[in-house]
Amino acid sequence: MKPCILVFGMPRSGTTWIGKLFDSHPDTLYRHEPDSVRRLTIPLFPEKEDASRHRGELEQFIATLPRQRSPEVVGKQPLFPKSYLSAAGLAAYRAGVVVAKAASRVRRHFPCMYRPTGESRARARVVWKSIESSGRLGVCVDALPTVRAIHLMRHPCGYVASVLRGEAARRFGNSTPSADDLWLLKLLLATGTAKKYGLAAADLARLAPEERLAWRWVLLQEKILADVAGSDRVLTVRYEDVCAEPVKMTRRMFEFAGLDWQVQTERFVQSSTQASRSGYYSVFKSPQASAERWRSELAPDVIERIQRVLRGSPLNRFYDEGARTRATPPEVTA
Repeated sequence: MKPCILVFGMPRSGTTWIGKLFDSHPDTLYRHEPDSVRRLTIPLFPEKEDASRHRGELEQFIATLPRQRSPEVVGKQPLFPKSYLSAAGLAAYRAGVVVAKAASRVRRHFPCMYRPTGESRARARVVWKSIESSGRLGVCVDALPTVRAIHLMRHPCGYVASVLRGEAARRFGNSTPSADDLWLLKLLLATGTAKKYGLAAADLARLAPEERLAWRWVLLQEKILADVAGSDRVLTVRYEDVCAEPVKMTRRMFEFAGLDWQVQTERFVQSSTQASRSGYYSVFKSPQASAERWRSELAPDVIERIQRVLRGSPLNRFYDEGARTRATPPEVTA
């Protein structure tokens, strides 16, 4: 199995940008949310103690990543030059993605006929970017002793604001608002870290939508942090810190993951943070404006309701006023 880097986080937490930062390295092979195309049978929020039961499926899944062909997985823009890819190969790759995406309008997940696999270069590092498997992070790390993982966390107000904005613009395929997904909340409430709150789904159903989303954030982040507590192969990073110091934080993530610094990455950091392109999913935007947008976007009473939920959790230590000036999140025991 090739060495693998996990970039996991909740939806609307900046994982796509961080994933493309890793993709910009010439020696990585990036796969964008492959578990949203090829589903795992592992529960969304498995018990960490069951990691050994899921090892075989996870090893097999990662082994398939280089060979996946769905344009959603292999064709997330921009596509970068790679050490294992010739100029002609890169041109063929880019053309293949364009054709596959056009054909996917008729036949979903139409395969990309040519995509790099990195198999010609032993040192190529597979990057698995996921929002689907963030609750599985602890199990992935325990089951796969060679992986390194970036756990990305965004302020709950930023997460809620982005979700509500996307739903208002009908950016998501699911017509059911995220706050109304009580099935997912029930799964989260059944986790060991959530039971201390003594909440039932009916309790959350009576809350305002932004409060339910805030509880989803708290319950999932507490589970993730409890599952990876003490691991030296997981780095928790606040999205706001990457936005404030993109070069410094990208260097830190690369060093943690065992990647050297490359000019190509430095250029992408500069272009992705200095240029702004329209598009809800664009990775080219002002990071500071993106990180702070919720402060002007959400009404004061909505912000207070979200922060009231946060203040009831030990995760409040990540986002107290002092934390806004710290580049390193505090240690938290969920």
